[in-house]
Amino acid sequence: PDRRVEEALRLNPFRSQSGIATVTVITEPYACPGRCVYCPTEARAPKSYLTNEPAVMRALRSDYDPFRQVRSRLQALEETGHPTDKVELIIKGGTWSFYPARYQRWFVQRCLDAANESESPALEDAQQRNETARHRIIGLTIETRPDYVEAQEIRRLRELGVTRVELGVQILNDRVLELIVRDHGTAEVRQATTLLRQAGFKIAYHVMPNLPGATPDDDLRSFRLLFDDPAYQPDTLK
Repeated sequence: PDRRVEEALRLNPFRSQSGIATVTVITEPYACPGRCVYCPTEARAPKSYLTNEPAVMRALRSDYDPFRQVRSRLQALEETGHPTDKVELIIKGGTWSFYPARYQRWFVQRCLDAANESESPALEDAQQRNETARHRIIGLTIETRPDYVEAQEIRRLRELGVTRVELGVQILNDRVLELIVRDHGTAEVRQATTLLRQAGFKIAYHVMPNLPGATPDDDLRSFRLLFDDPAYQPDTLK
């Protein structure tokens, strides 16, 4: 082995510069409780996603099977020169908290089974095996709505092994949130952020400037609130 040659041949080296490989998997299409006016809907993709997105295209090739998605992504990363001993698993697709609890447990277990390169009888067994597996999942991200974050949901996320929660915040302006039929306001964002922070989760916000009914001044005020108000201040931003 020659490290210099391996580095020269590695494709998209930024993908694992931190020493952690990111593996994104997509849940199967499922109903969403939201009525947001801007949200795209395709029959073959989860709500808010499009079939021409790379991660969704990979999921379609695997029939949305979590085991096959993880295995194929790990193989692709290894073949392009990336280390896969430490993996951040990102689960995307609609509102995670609205999926049936049984599906959630099965989905995470099958992702772990793929990383472990072995079958497990239960989620807890898969989690324990992964502690010493060749591909260790050191972070697990899901995305959900702020109004679906409450104490019982946080306990379930902890049992699944979730470490980071991405919240669909969109904008910190109740007038605009009402116009886009988001069905929650900034109070729910603050409450979800507080609960997740107290439970030790990393928090990411999805923010969407230029929403219907929003002005540049609305977006600027929203970003100032996001960074300056201690009730918000997420760890990461999309």
